[in-house]
Amino acid sequence: MAHCPIAQLTDLSALLDALRALPGIREPKPGIFYRRSQGFLHFHLKQGRRWADVRDGKDWGEPLEIPFEADSACQQAFLAEVSARWSRCL
Repeated sequence: MAHCPIAQLTDLSALLDALRALPGIREPKPGIFYRRSQGFLHFHLKQGRRWADVRDGKDWGEPLEIPFEADSACQQAFLAEVSARWSRCL
């Protein structure tokens, strides 16, 4: 399945900045994040639905929904879950 185009992530600029601040993360392509040489998070878009695949330890965890125009509380909850998964990958 194709990744979400960066143009479809513009409403998440603050969230993307917070992801970029995670220690040791890198973003080789916009919206695609790696920990060391392993993929950690990327976004998908299909039929108007947007979600992220995020590692949870050694495996990919359950997809995390992140709707368009997500409010601050939704983005904070998303970031909290991503941060928890990040710590389980260390």
